[in-house]
Amino acid sequence: MIVDYQNGVRGMLDLSMFAEGSKNEQEISVVGNLAKVEALITESKVRIGLRSKGASGVNEYVVEQPKGVVAGFHAGASYLEHLAMQQAIRCGSSAEVSLQDGLNSVAVGQAAHLSIAENRVVDIAELFN
Repeated sequence: MIVDYQNGVRGMLDLSMFAEGSKNEQEISVVGNLAKVEALITESKVRIGLRSKGASGVNEYVVEQPKGVVAGFHAGASYLEHLAMQQAIRCGSSAEVSLQDGLNSVAVGQAAHLSIAENRVVDIAELFN
């Protein structure tokens, strides 16, 4: 799926639910003009590579999980998200993710599905009318 945003940024999602035969449960990459950043989950590593330095400009960092994180899907992130939601409910504070954020994420997925089903480009505004 490719998403073109109004500000000129382009995002791409390539997702396979049948890719268990690899070292990491998830590999997320962000590529920009200056660098490439990769998050490797379950290894808990982040790689940052500066374009100007080529292969020699890649640094790798180990990301320590907070104590008490339950291992499992998404390397425990679901657990941390639930703790944050619980904290917001109990304290009456703002949630880290808004209802609009949730609606937007579902709309992007629905637009991708519609695009595949109808073999066409889908404008996200279609889903909010």
